[in-house]
Amino acid sequence: MYAYSVYRVDYRANKTERIGKVLDRRGGERHNNAADMLRVAQKLYAASSIDSHIFIIRESSRLRLLFEDPMAS
Repeated sequence: MYAYSVYRVDYRANKTERIGKVLDRRGGERHNNAADMLRVAQKLYAASSIDSHIFIIRESSRLRLLFEDPMAS
C-alpha cells in the first residue's frame, strides 16, 4: 500500500500547497499506478474538470522534502 500526497500549484500566488492524500490499496504493482492515482486525485480534489494544476508525490519519495514546511516541526 502506497500513500500519495496531493498538491496544487497556485501560479498567481507562486505557492504550492498540500491539499490531501490518496491511498493505493491494490495488492500488486501495476504498470501505471502513479497515473491511476493522479486520475483519482483529480476526481477528488480538482476545483473544476480542467484543473491541471494538481500533482502527486509518493510519500516515501525524497522529493517530498522539497515541499514540506520547515517551521512545521
